[in-house]
Amino acid sequence: MERKLIKQGGGGYTIYLPKKWVEKKNLKQGDFVKISETDNELIIGSDIKGEKDLTIDITKENEKNLKNILTHAYRKGFNKIKINSAKDYLINEIKKITNELLLGFEITEKTDEYCIIENISEPHEDKYEVILKKVFLIIKENQELMKDLKINFEEISEMKNNSDKFILFCRRLLIKEKYQKNIILEWEFLTFLMHISHAYYYLCKYAYENKVVFNSEAIKYLKALQNYYILLEDAYENKNINSIHKINELRLNYHFGPIQKSIEKSKGKNSVILSYIREIFRWIQLGTSPIYGIIFDKSNED
Repeated sequence: MERKLIKQGGGGYTIYLPKKWVEKKNLKQGDFVKISETDNELIIGSDIKGEKDLTIDITKENEKNLKNILTHAYRKGFNKIKINSAKDYLINEIKKITNELLLGFEITEKTDEYCIIENISEPHEDKYEVILKKVFLIIKENQELMKDLKINFEEISEMKNNSDKFILFCRRLLIKEKYQKNIILEWEFLTFLMHISHAYYYLCKYAYENKVVFNSEAIKYLKALQNYYILLEDAYENKNINSIHKINELRLNYHFGPIQKSIEKSKGKNSVILSYIREIFRWIQLGTSPIYGIIFDKSNED
């Protein structure tokens, strides 16, 4: 989209804002907009939010994908979601998904023909960094349980749901244009955090269901994972490029070399456990990629 500059008195310039964007944001004459500057862009935004409603028809064909449908609608920024043909047997599932994954949302209306879930207590948009810290903390709590060999699968499942809930909320904020400049890099980083969280969950699930007792090799690598993950957290929170370098130096031990030999020498279920652990090392290392871009952007700002 292009707009022509209009010269004003005093050497200033104006442009016309797109009518659809103004209407979507419910802006009127006299309202303020925010302008932020990057190297080659001016970004115009507004704290005034237009209502974003969505209606979804649930059918026999798509009801099995109910969780994906609702979480995608949530992270797209819709504030009110009307679910048509929500049969009685689906209401409990809708309630479960809403409570576990859609931060700030609740069921506000239910009839024989439809169900409405909407935003009633969503945290403020400036809580992005606070919520993200909660994700880091949840994963570290999961690591502590694993290190102490306390596999309470019910607790670990709850941790995964909480991690997913907070990551979905952060993605929702990105879609709502809170962090426009780094939206792609932040989104990519959130994806890697979700992969790390899920990999721990599936590791715990396998160990729990198969009654696996971790051998000394697994315990050694689980402890190493904690230090590896701390480097990732430091790289993101403190924009510390040295922590990224350290992660990449250690990848020879944790992706190849020693851990590969450990997998080769182990047998049966312990081989599966070590493979899960190696996967987590890999997700942590891949998570450094978007942090590079975030650090470079911050350097340019400074």
